[in-house]
Amino acid sequence: MTLLNPLASATGIRLDPPLNHNFVVTMANTSSVGSAISSAALSVLGDVLFGGFSEVSGLDVTQVDEKRHEGGRNGTELRFPTRITWTNLTLTRGVSRISQSGWDWLTGFADGKVKRMDGLIMLLDAHHLPHNVWTFKRAFPVKFTGPTMNALGKEVAVEKLELAHEGLWQLSVLKEGASLLGVNV
Repeated sequence: MTLLNPLASATGIRLDPPLNHNFVVTMANTSSVGSAISSAALSVLGDVLFGGFSEVSGLDVTQVDEKRHEGGRNGTELRFPTRITWTNLTLTRGVSRISQSGWDWLTGFADGKVKRMDGLIMLLDAHHLPHNVWTFKRAFPVKFTGPTMNALGKEVAVEKLELAHEGLWQLSVLKEGASLLGVNV
């Protein structure tokens, strides 16, 4: 905390929490090194190519614990950490005329076109700079939900893509930036 207060007072930068509507999701193919490199180059346009998302949910991590009962200690139970689990990510967007990428990605598995993707979810600050960054590994689609249609409704038609993955990590933007400057946080 000692680094933050002098930084804020010296630069005039406000350290307010960011608003939750300013984010970007990018994904890159992980099936091979060559495709990962070409996909990484395209991931700059990933939000446009995949069709920008209006909502991301599932940024959850849980420490699973194991409970043990010890003889003679009847008033308590011992608890031990075992493994970390992650929930599936759900990406929501308005239905697109141009891109059916979520649908195609999921149904491609039935045709033998197995493609896993790594991704980044970046929450941006008011200046459109990364505030928080999460990365996920080897994701694949497990569910696609099309729009609910209602003749009396006035809502935007949205679709949801649910992704299973093999890990979700939060990167510390401040820590990484400080380490580049040679400052210990």
